[in-house]
Amino acid sequence: MQITVDAWDPSFADNPESPTRGNAAIVEPGIELEPADWRPIDAPASGPRRLVVVDGVRRVDARVELLDGGDRWPGVCVSWAAGAVACDLDGKVSAVAEADVGRGLFAAVDPGADFGRYPYREVESADPAELIAAAQRAMIELEAKVASTVAMDAELAVLDGPLRGRDQLSNAVGYIKSHSRSYLKGEQNAVVERLAPGQRTPVFHLVSGWPRYTWYLRLPGTSSRGWSGVARLEASDDLSEEAAIALADATAAALPPLGSAAHKDARAPQNLTPIAGLERRLKRMLGDPRLLLRSVRAASMESGG
Repeated sequence: MQITVDAWDPSFADNPESPTRGNAAIVEPGIELEPADWRPIDAPASGPRRLVVVDGVRRVDARVELLDGGDRWPGVCVSWAAGAVACDLDGKVSAVAEADVGRGLFAAVDPGADFGRYPYREVESADPAELIAAAQRAMIELEAKVASTVAMDAELAVLDGPLRGRDQLSNAVGYIKSHSRSYLKGEQNAVVERLAPGQRTPVFHLVSGWPRYTWYLRLPGTSSRGWSGVARLEASDDLSEEAAIALADATAAALPPLGSAAHKDARAPQNLTPIAGLERRLKRMLGDPRLLLRSVRAASMESGG
């Protein structure tokens, strides 16, 4: 088998949702309040004081082509890392509690060569979007492993990104910073736009690819108009409605103080301060991409590629 290696081509598909992004959304707004009674909900006077924030990062280090008998299969060498920050809101301190790194060569066929730091990971499809989706799933698995290690010591676990694949913990919520889709319509959507900092929408049920409870929360530091400073949170569908509502209250009480500042973070305030710091550390843990690319090329040369 002949193997060629290139630095990652920016046009190479890198959308983890592309294979399934066409899913229709089904919304049931009457979980916490009847649709006609929807209104902004204030945060409770007290909430959790011990939190863990879990995040992951992923990077494509090299694009690989596997050639054999006139057939061609693409592959990608990917690095990913996941970590958790433990936050003590009373002591106003935070520290990295757990962090780990994974790597792999994702392809539909085994290259039959030792790629060192990038063990072969089989993917059923050779579609580039599916290769990236497989790498995304590997990162999510690592995030779930990290979360399970540290979450039980906290009152609330905040997992950056959708909760799918990481919903085994009863005290965990998914934290979505940006909004590519609008799930609510009419008067319910207007409630999001009226949220004041620290307020949330009622909890509603959402099925879009998978079922979960969800709600919107506006963080401080921005205007109270439109969708500025709004994050969406998710809770496991396995919870009771009462438990999901309790988690929504917990996030409204605990997360606003963690919002980042605009002069420090272009994604403020949704990019919570612990997430921003953890992302920087995890990206350093991925290593020097130039040295990693060199190692992949060396491995391909040793294989005769």
